[in-house]
Amino acid sequence: MAENVSSRQDLARQGFVAIAVLMASILTALDLRMFGIGLADLRGAFGLSSDEGSWLGTFATAPQVLVAPCVGWMIAVFGVRRVLAGPTVVYSTASILIPYCQSFEVLISLHAIRAAMMGMFVGATMMTAFRNLDRRYWIVALAFYVIRIPFSQNLGLYTAGSYAQSIGWQWIYWQGAIVAPMIGMLFWFGAKPVEIDRTLLKRGDWGGMMIFGVSLTTLYFGLDQGNRLDWFQSGYIIAMLGAAAFLAGVFLWHESRVANPWAHVSVLLSRNIALGFVAIFCFMTASLGSSLLKPNFLVTVAHLRPEQIGDFSGPCAILLLAGATVTAVALVRIVKQRFALIIGFCCFALSAWLGTQLTSQWSLPEFKLIGILQTFGEEIVFLAAVATLLSNVNPARVIALTAYVQVVRLMCSETVGAIMATWIRQREQLHSYLIGLHVTSPTRGLGSMSLVLGHGSGSSGTQASDAKLGIGLLAGIVQREANVQAYIDGFWCTFLAAILGLLVVSLMTKSPAHPLTTQTLSS
Repeated sequence: MAENVSSRQDLARQGFVAIAVLMASILTALDLRMFGIGLADLRGAFGLSSDEGSWLGTFATAPQVLVAPCVGWMIAVFGVRRVLAGPTVVYSTASILIPYCQSFEVLISLHAIRAAMMGMFVGATMMTAFRNLDRRYWIVALAFYVIRIPFSQNLGLYTAGSYAQSIGWQWIYWQGAIVAPMIGMLFWFGAKPVEIDRTLLKRGDWGGMMIFGVSLTTLYFGLDQGNRLDWFQSGYIIAMLGAAAFLAGVFLWHESRVANPWAHVSVLLSRNIALGFVAIFCFMTASLGSSLLKPNFLVTVAHLRPEQIGDFSGPCAILLLAGATVTAVALVRIVKQRFALIIGFCCFALSAWLGTQLTSQWSLPEFKLIGILQTFGEEIVFLAAVATLLSNVNPARVIALTAYVQVVRLMCSETVGAIMATWIRQREQLHSYLIGLHVTSPTRGLGSMSLVLGHGSGSSGTQASDAKLGIGLLAGIVQREANVQAYIDGFWCTFLAAILGLLVVSLMTKSPAHPLTTQTLSS
């Protein structure tokens, strides 16, 4: 009887942990997505200039990079309860206070504190799951961690736009203030009580963790502001990138000399692990089709608001995500990681190719199949890639690996997003110039076309005013088509990333048996 009670209690505890992992993963990803989508509305609410809004976005994300890589080590030393109890309270408090801020300095400070606490949440999810769940449930926990990506991309658009238009932009922050304490309680009651690992604490590589975190944060500041300041035309960007490179070199030197390195780079020297990280980089680039290209096109060219985009994908997202998650877990279990990666990258390649057929007439329905393929691709590839990393690492070096997983998750996303935004901007300028070459004064029929456009717009003025209005409309058409061509170029980039991902997978070797991928291993 006592054994049955203990078994039920243990099952309930593991259920708490699984739900907490799901909620924490979704909260952090959804929070970032909602903030990015709602930044224009937030700028208006806080009365910020364009530059101030850009800096607010940077400070609202960069501190994640500072703390996230070392959270796995903190969990191993102090346990989940000690690490996450405080951050949930701090995060909720900052989220409640932010809408009432009047000072810009206080505003960015609270956003920075809030971002650091978010870094604690997402950095703790995988280590918490692996230390508190039976091995047969690890794949489920990892699937919960992965589901945050497509979930936030779909629901984030809808919620950010809906809050700003209906119940108030404040709920972009207050939503997290309600959910975070629930996550803290689930972790507190679900995680196993542990003693502080004083041996690991004494051997802590504090210098390595600090240098690594500052290096990544500096790099993030440079990347996030790069497109706005035109990259190497700005002394600030050159200084940030140079400082990040210098600190990265100091970190590698430090890790080669310290007695107990925290995250020695040698963990990346395994063939499958190195290729797994390259596959994640390809995944991050290929997934820009749904996270950046599709929504930006619909806003820039189709002139839709975020809630209109989300209204299409939001109701379908739950069923689609459930199907994609089950499919991803089944593929990793049955056909193993390499074949699952091939299937996922094929989904990305097909969706990107469909995106290259883009026209100015496209709206929500034309993106439906692309969205479905992207969702399946995101679930399958990231789950299989992380499973590849974990199944090939020495168990004694899992902490180091989880640190690099957090680095790749945050920095690859920012890097490819910044590069793609710059690419789209420059390609739009190029296409605008090339199209404009054919719309000049000597062009035959330009005058009559301008008159027709101006008169057709409902103008009742003179012939001169009709011509002037027509020229303006024609300029808008040129800009629209230039944007279309730029987004087509962006989809070609994601297509090439998917093909590169397939080539990377072809170089992988068979991974050893692991609880994530083999059902027969006992817990």
